[in-house]
Amino acid sequence: MKHNNAIVNAEDFWQYAGSRYGKGDVAPLAILLQDRHGVNVNILLLICWCIEHGFIINLPQLNAVINAVEASEHALKQHRLERKQAKPEDKQDANYPQALAKYNQLKDDELELEKAQQAIIVETVNSLGLASLPSGASSMSGVFNASIAALINGYKLREKQEARELISQLLKQLS
Repeated sequence: MKHNNAIVNAEDFWQYAGSRYGKGDVAPLAILLQDRHGVNVNILLLICWCIEHGFIINLPQLNAVINAVEASEHALKQHRLERKQAKPEDKQDANYPQALAKYNQLKDDELELEKAQQAIIVETVNSLGLASLPSGASSMSGVFNASIAALINGYKLREKQEARELISQLLKQLS
């Protein structure tokens, strides 16, 4: 079944992503997939959302989302690098309070960039007309959601066993 109307709004997805990112080991697994395999964490959370809400995003649709966030992903990577470099290490340093304040501001700015990227994801997803699983069928009922295959193929992870294992571990956190 195709959905032509908005299936999610940016604020709901932001709330969903925050709740899932903070659940169990989702955050460290997502960061490993990001740092080792180039997986966009917001897109990974979109896949989780699709699985939990019974929607399917296929490979061409996922590629459209990946392309839509390309510029924002570049900006996020640059900002993330700046934030990591600004992280204060020595609490005894006289400039530590200012350095910590700058670091915390960079973290807040990064969250705003993440939220803006999620808005792009939501806008793109809502324009795609995702298919949905039959009522009552979800990953929680043992039905395989093809969104997982799209993620694996979209990020070229078929031959990367570690990445597939990380995805499997992350998906287990959802149930």
